[in-house]
Amino acid sequence: MGLAAPLWLQTPDGFQISGRCPIVKLKLAGPPSRVPESPRHERDPSCASHRGTMALRRQLWQKPPRLCTLSALGAPRQDAPFRRNAVSSSSATPGRRRLASQAASQAAVQHPQFAEFLPPRDRTELDDVLSAVQTKDTSQILEAFLAWADVLADTSSPLNDAAVRQAQDLPGPTFSEILRSLDPVASQAHDVAHGLNVTQGQTQFTDVGDLVDEFGVRTRHRRLLPALQVLMALRAASRNGLTPSDYEVCLRCAGAAVDYQAAKAIWTSMAGHGAQESRTSKTWNEFVKARFITEALYYQFDRSRVANLARDMYSNRTPLPMATLKRMDGMRLSINALKREPWNRRPDEPDEDLRRLFRRRADFRGYKGHWIRALYYGHEMDEALLCTSMIAFARSSSLHSIKTMIFKNYYGIDIEEAADQPARVHVSGGVNLPPDSPIRPTARLLDAIVEAFGSMSHIPLGMKLVDFVSRRYDVPIPAETWSNILSWTYLCASKPFKPMRRLHGDWQATATTAADVRQVWDVMTSEPYNVQPSFDDYDVYIKTLITQRSFGRALDIIRQQIQPYYNSLVEEYEKALLDEILQNDIPLPLPSSSSASTSSSPLTSPAHRRRLQAQLRKDDAHHRISTWFDRLLKTASSNRGHRAGPVARVLIPDLLAEFPDFFHHQLRYRTDQGLVQLARPEATRRFEWSRGWRTTLPQKRAGIHVRDVEGADQPDFPWPQVPTMRVLEWRRRPKTRLGKLGRAPADEDKREWWDRLEEELMR
Repeated sequence: MGLAAPLWLQTPDGFQISGRCPIVKLKLAGPPSRVPESPRHERDPSCASHRGTMALRRQLWQKPPRLCTLSALGAPRQDAPFRRNAVSSSSATPGRRRLASQAASQAAVQHPQFAEFLPPRDRTELDDVLSAVQTKDTSQILEAFLAWADVLADTSSPLNDAAVRQAQDLPGPTFSEILRSLDPVASQAHDVAHGLNVTQGQTQFTDVGDLVDEFGVRTRHRRLLPALQVLMALRAASRNGLTPSDYEVCLRCAGAAVDYQAAKAIWTSMAGHGAQESRTSKTWNEFVKARFITEALYYQFDRSRVANLARDMYSNRTPLPMATLKRMDGMRLSINALKREPWNRRPDEPDEDLRRLFRRRADFRGYKGHWIRALYYGHEMDEALLCTSMIAFARSSSLHSIKTMIFKNYYGIDIEEAADQPARVHVSGGVNLPPDSPIRPTARLLDAIVEAFGSMSHIPLGMKLVDFVSRRYDVPIPAETWSNILSWTYLCASKPFKPMRRLHGDWQATATTAADVRQVWDVMTSEPYNVQPSFDDYDVYIKTLITQRSFGRALDIIRQQIQPYYNSLVEEYEKALLDEILQNDIPLPLPSSSSASTSSSPLTSPAHRRRLQAQLRKDDAHHRISTWFDRLLKTASSNRGHRAGPVARVLIPDLLAEFPDFFHHQLRYRTDQGLVQLARPEATRRFEWSRGWRTTLPQKRAGIHVRDVEGADQPDFPWPQVPTMRVLEWRRRPKTRLGKLGRAPADEDKREWWDRLEEELMR
């Protein structure tokens, strides 16, 4: 290396910068050869691409650290001296706007201000986003959007300034289309497990991978929300601003991520950026949905997360005996001790369940205050907002508010309870509404009634209202509403909801048993409804039959309905697996080294997604069927007649021979002669046992322990917690499923890939 030579640079604004550059002497060993470039290196200026057999130890285009702080290198972000049109073709008319659905430009993006300091880039992160939106590949859209948001959020990156200008100067229709492509409600393709209730127990038997996080929320939605907030903040500060539909998409993303604090921040930001006058009834409706988790997508398709526990509904206005209250609180603490992960907990306060957050009725935290705010806003009341309000009132079990503020004031429906028998309710009234009325009942109102009254365990009253509204306004009851009724009835008849309701004292008004589940089934499958049950409906009905020891009827349904359905899922999974293998075997041209969206090729990504979706649905069905047989063994073992009768001697051995794939490799059941333990080495092992320690989750004490403590009603009061315990336990750990299949090896001697594929098919 030689001496340092003087270096003079001049910025586009006329500033002259002096420095010294070392003189480097190079001696090439041969002709230069091209080395493949890495996409990651291309995006990161600190990682230079090397060409030739030797390269400079310091790239000449690398931006010196001293230049990073010079404000003279760029003009103000809102007054960019050049216009970026990342989605226009090279032959397009200058200045003409292009939507993201049109073909993205393949020409190099020119940045004259930074040509001397930044590496040459054929494509930017925004170009990758627009290309992914054009292909409508949800996985590519997410990854490209997250990469773009990383550059926008990293103010120390030399690419940040240009990326922020691109985001702020992006045309409004193009920006809105990008947000619509990320909307979790508009398209079910964003979640490969859409509609599936992934429980904590299921994670011990099936490999769900990174589908959910430690709080039981879809990981995709949790990753998307912070990136979207970064983009919304930058866009709101520009001259283009945001439209109400843009805020609505962001509210839906906050609801899918179960982040009520983010929903409140987004709603408040509209006023901060002068968009409060553009709020509409639809915008308010989306905010209420995200704030009170009223949609099935928002509570992750798990009704037990929003169902009201009788312990959470306790109030000092209607006190209970201290012994009863302590027993209910003991059930709450027992549930907490058995939990391994803080599912359905607040991320900011993991010791508090979301149900206890929504139970508040008064002040600004309850929905009654939001209802009054909506009336002052002057938004037009329609059926959609009434349905959302009904479910929001049900989160705090505000039955009186639903009766008076919604049914009485808007529909003229009177709901009266008998003084001597609270379980008997009389429904009457109903005003005549024109066909074009915005509040005229439709199937949406029927489903909202089931959702609201089912979460409050008022199943009989909810069914009466559904039948009355259906007859009064000539609205047919759809099959989805019947399925919702059946699921809520089964949930309210299960633990811990049913035992707590018995202790609470309102047993007659909220009485739900397994017999009620069978009654709902008989009504929905007979005249005049004739509903064709879904797999979820059969799941509820078979578990109810097993609980009532109707083994014969349950097994007949499994043989006639469930077994053909599961075979179709297996066939669909095998076809998707074969399709992905064949598509991976197609030779494709090498992707551009600077494109971040080509990490998975457009040809194989949809095939991989179809295979993953079919795999999740097959594993979910297999897990449920295995749960039925496991419950059958436990139910038969707990009954003396079954232990000594033909169930233990004949039925169970025959089931092991008829359905061997749905029994685990280890099982046990009782007979009149003792405990039977079977080890099945020929069975497919879907999980392994592991022994380890864990610490119980934090949990707050009940209010009865701080009733006489000064300052207990203050927000900053240090609430006492239950002491944590260290538990030594055996836990099932599912075997990891194969991620990406890759390309089949051409060499026949490499049997490892084929053996792994065979194992996947067996599971």
